[in-house]
Amino acid sequence: MKRLAGLSVLAVMIAGLSLSAQDTAAPATNPYYPIKVGSEWTYKVQGGPIKMKITGSEKVGQATGYKIEVTAGNKVSATEVVGVTKDGVVRYKVNDVAAEPPILFLPADPEATKEWEINSKAGGQELKGKFRATKEPGLTVPAGKYDTIHVKGTGMQVGSTTSDIEYWFAKDVGIVKLRFTLGSQEATLELEKYEAGK
Repeated sequence: MKRLAGLSVLAVMIAGLSLSAQDTAAPATNPYYPIKVGSEWTYKVQGGPIKMKITGSEKVGQATGYKIEVTAGNKVSATEVVGVTKDGVVRYKVNDVAAEPPILFLPADPEATKEWEINSKAGGQELKGKFRATKEPGLTVPAGKYDTIHVKGTGMQVGSTTSDIEYWFAKDVGIVKLRFTLGSQEATLELEKYEAGK
């Protein structure tokens, strides 16, 4: 169970690696990452399911962020705060540790954005690398079949560790699949169920 909790924390950290964003003036949501309080995603992963739920909003400077709780084995194992800027969806905090500058993990127009670099810090760790986005139609996961944006980063630097990361976003759903390695740990998460908030 410790390994599962650790993987859920890593999944939150890795899923958000991307180009930093400065301006927070933007719409309240993104079609590839719907943000509504109460929305919940359940993922299939070795060791048992992981759930992510938007539990409420909070102010981050002048911006509005939304807190997500990650649950493994019926215990909250990680938290993050995300929001939307004109550049896309950003991650402001992970486990109350601020990302400086905030990490853009989904561009405002991922269908047009092909490559971007990252350069940020969180808890004293540098996050650097490059991602490439492509369309991938017909991806099948336990929750169904989706046309997705596939984002892939190889040789990402997370502090002194190298990581490879792939994730898939579907319109009106969000992340439907995530695969990563970080040091000796690796995992694949696939969406089993998505419940939109009201």
